[in-house]
Amino acid sequence: MKRALFVTLCVFLGLSNTKVFASCTSKQNRPPIEVKMSGSIDHQRCIAGQKATVTFNRFPATMKEFEQVRTQIGTEPHGAVALQVMAYEMFRRDRDLGLKCIALNNVSNHSGKDSSPIRQLTSIFREDNSARPYQMASFLKGATPENGYNPTKPYTIEVFSDQGRGYEESNAYQTTVVRMYIVTSGRDDKQVPISVVKTFKPDENSNGTYFIVTSSPLYSRCKEKSFQNEFKGLD
Repeated sequence: MKRALFVTLCVFLGLSNTKVFASCTSKQNRPPIEVKMSGSIDHQRCIAGQKATVTFNRFPATMKEFEQVRTQIGTEPHGAVALQVMAYEMFRRDRDLGLKCIALNNVSNHSGKDSSPIRQLTSIFREDNSARPYQMASFLKGATPENGYNPTKPYTIEVFSDQGRGYEESNAYQTTVVRMYIVTSGRDDKQVPISVVKTFKPDENSNGTYFIVTSSPLYSRCKEKSFQNEFKGLD
């Protein structure tokens, strides 16, 4: 009875297409999003050997979910890194929604349709032979070019302190720039740099959470996946 009513509703809303109907049912059955952090990255000074992970069962599907996750993990440097991967994947799925989430998690010159990151992401996610729909999967544990960038579940993002560059003080944001590496299988060196700040700058107050200040490797094309294995998508 409930299924019949749902079918009727989808048809009434113009959602009789099978693909759209499948999307409707998946939204109804979507499990609550679960996010956990382990390890730590110091907020004030670079400590050699520090590592941290963020584990989650699926990507946020709405602005509300993204905001909830940001409240939960955005006060930690590695939480902001995970949120960036989430926001970029959300942008791949829904440009407008993704832009809003990216704006929440970044300093202003890293968001907006005309910013360099967004232009690069648009190019990476376009539907042609050079597209990388698996770009964000390359930052998830277990995903490799050889296996089609299909990660293990629950998803895990790994980061560690950037001992080589260390932290620095930013005059522009009057705060400490926390520099880290995020682990990836999409590059030969298996790690790429990313930096975050927590600022009280009047026109860019991060309100106690971290903003991404540099993340260019996240929107630079990863290695192409193997032709022999299909990328199965991300939850």
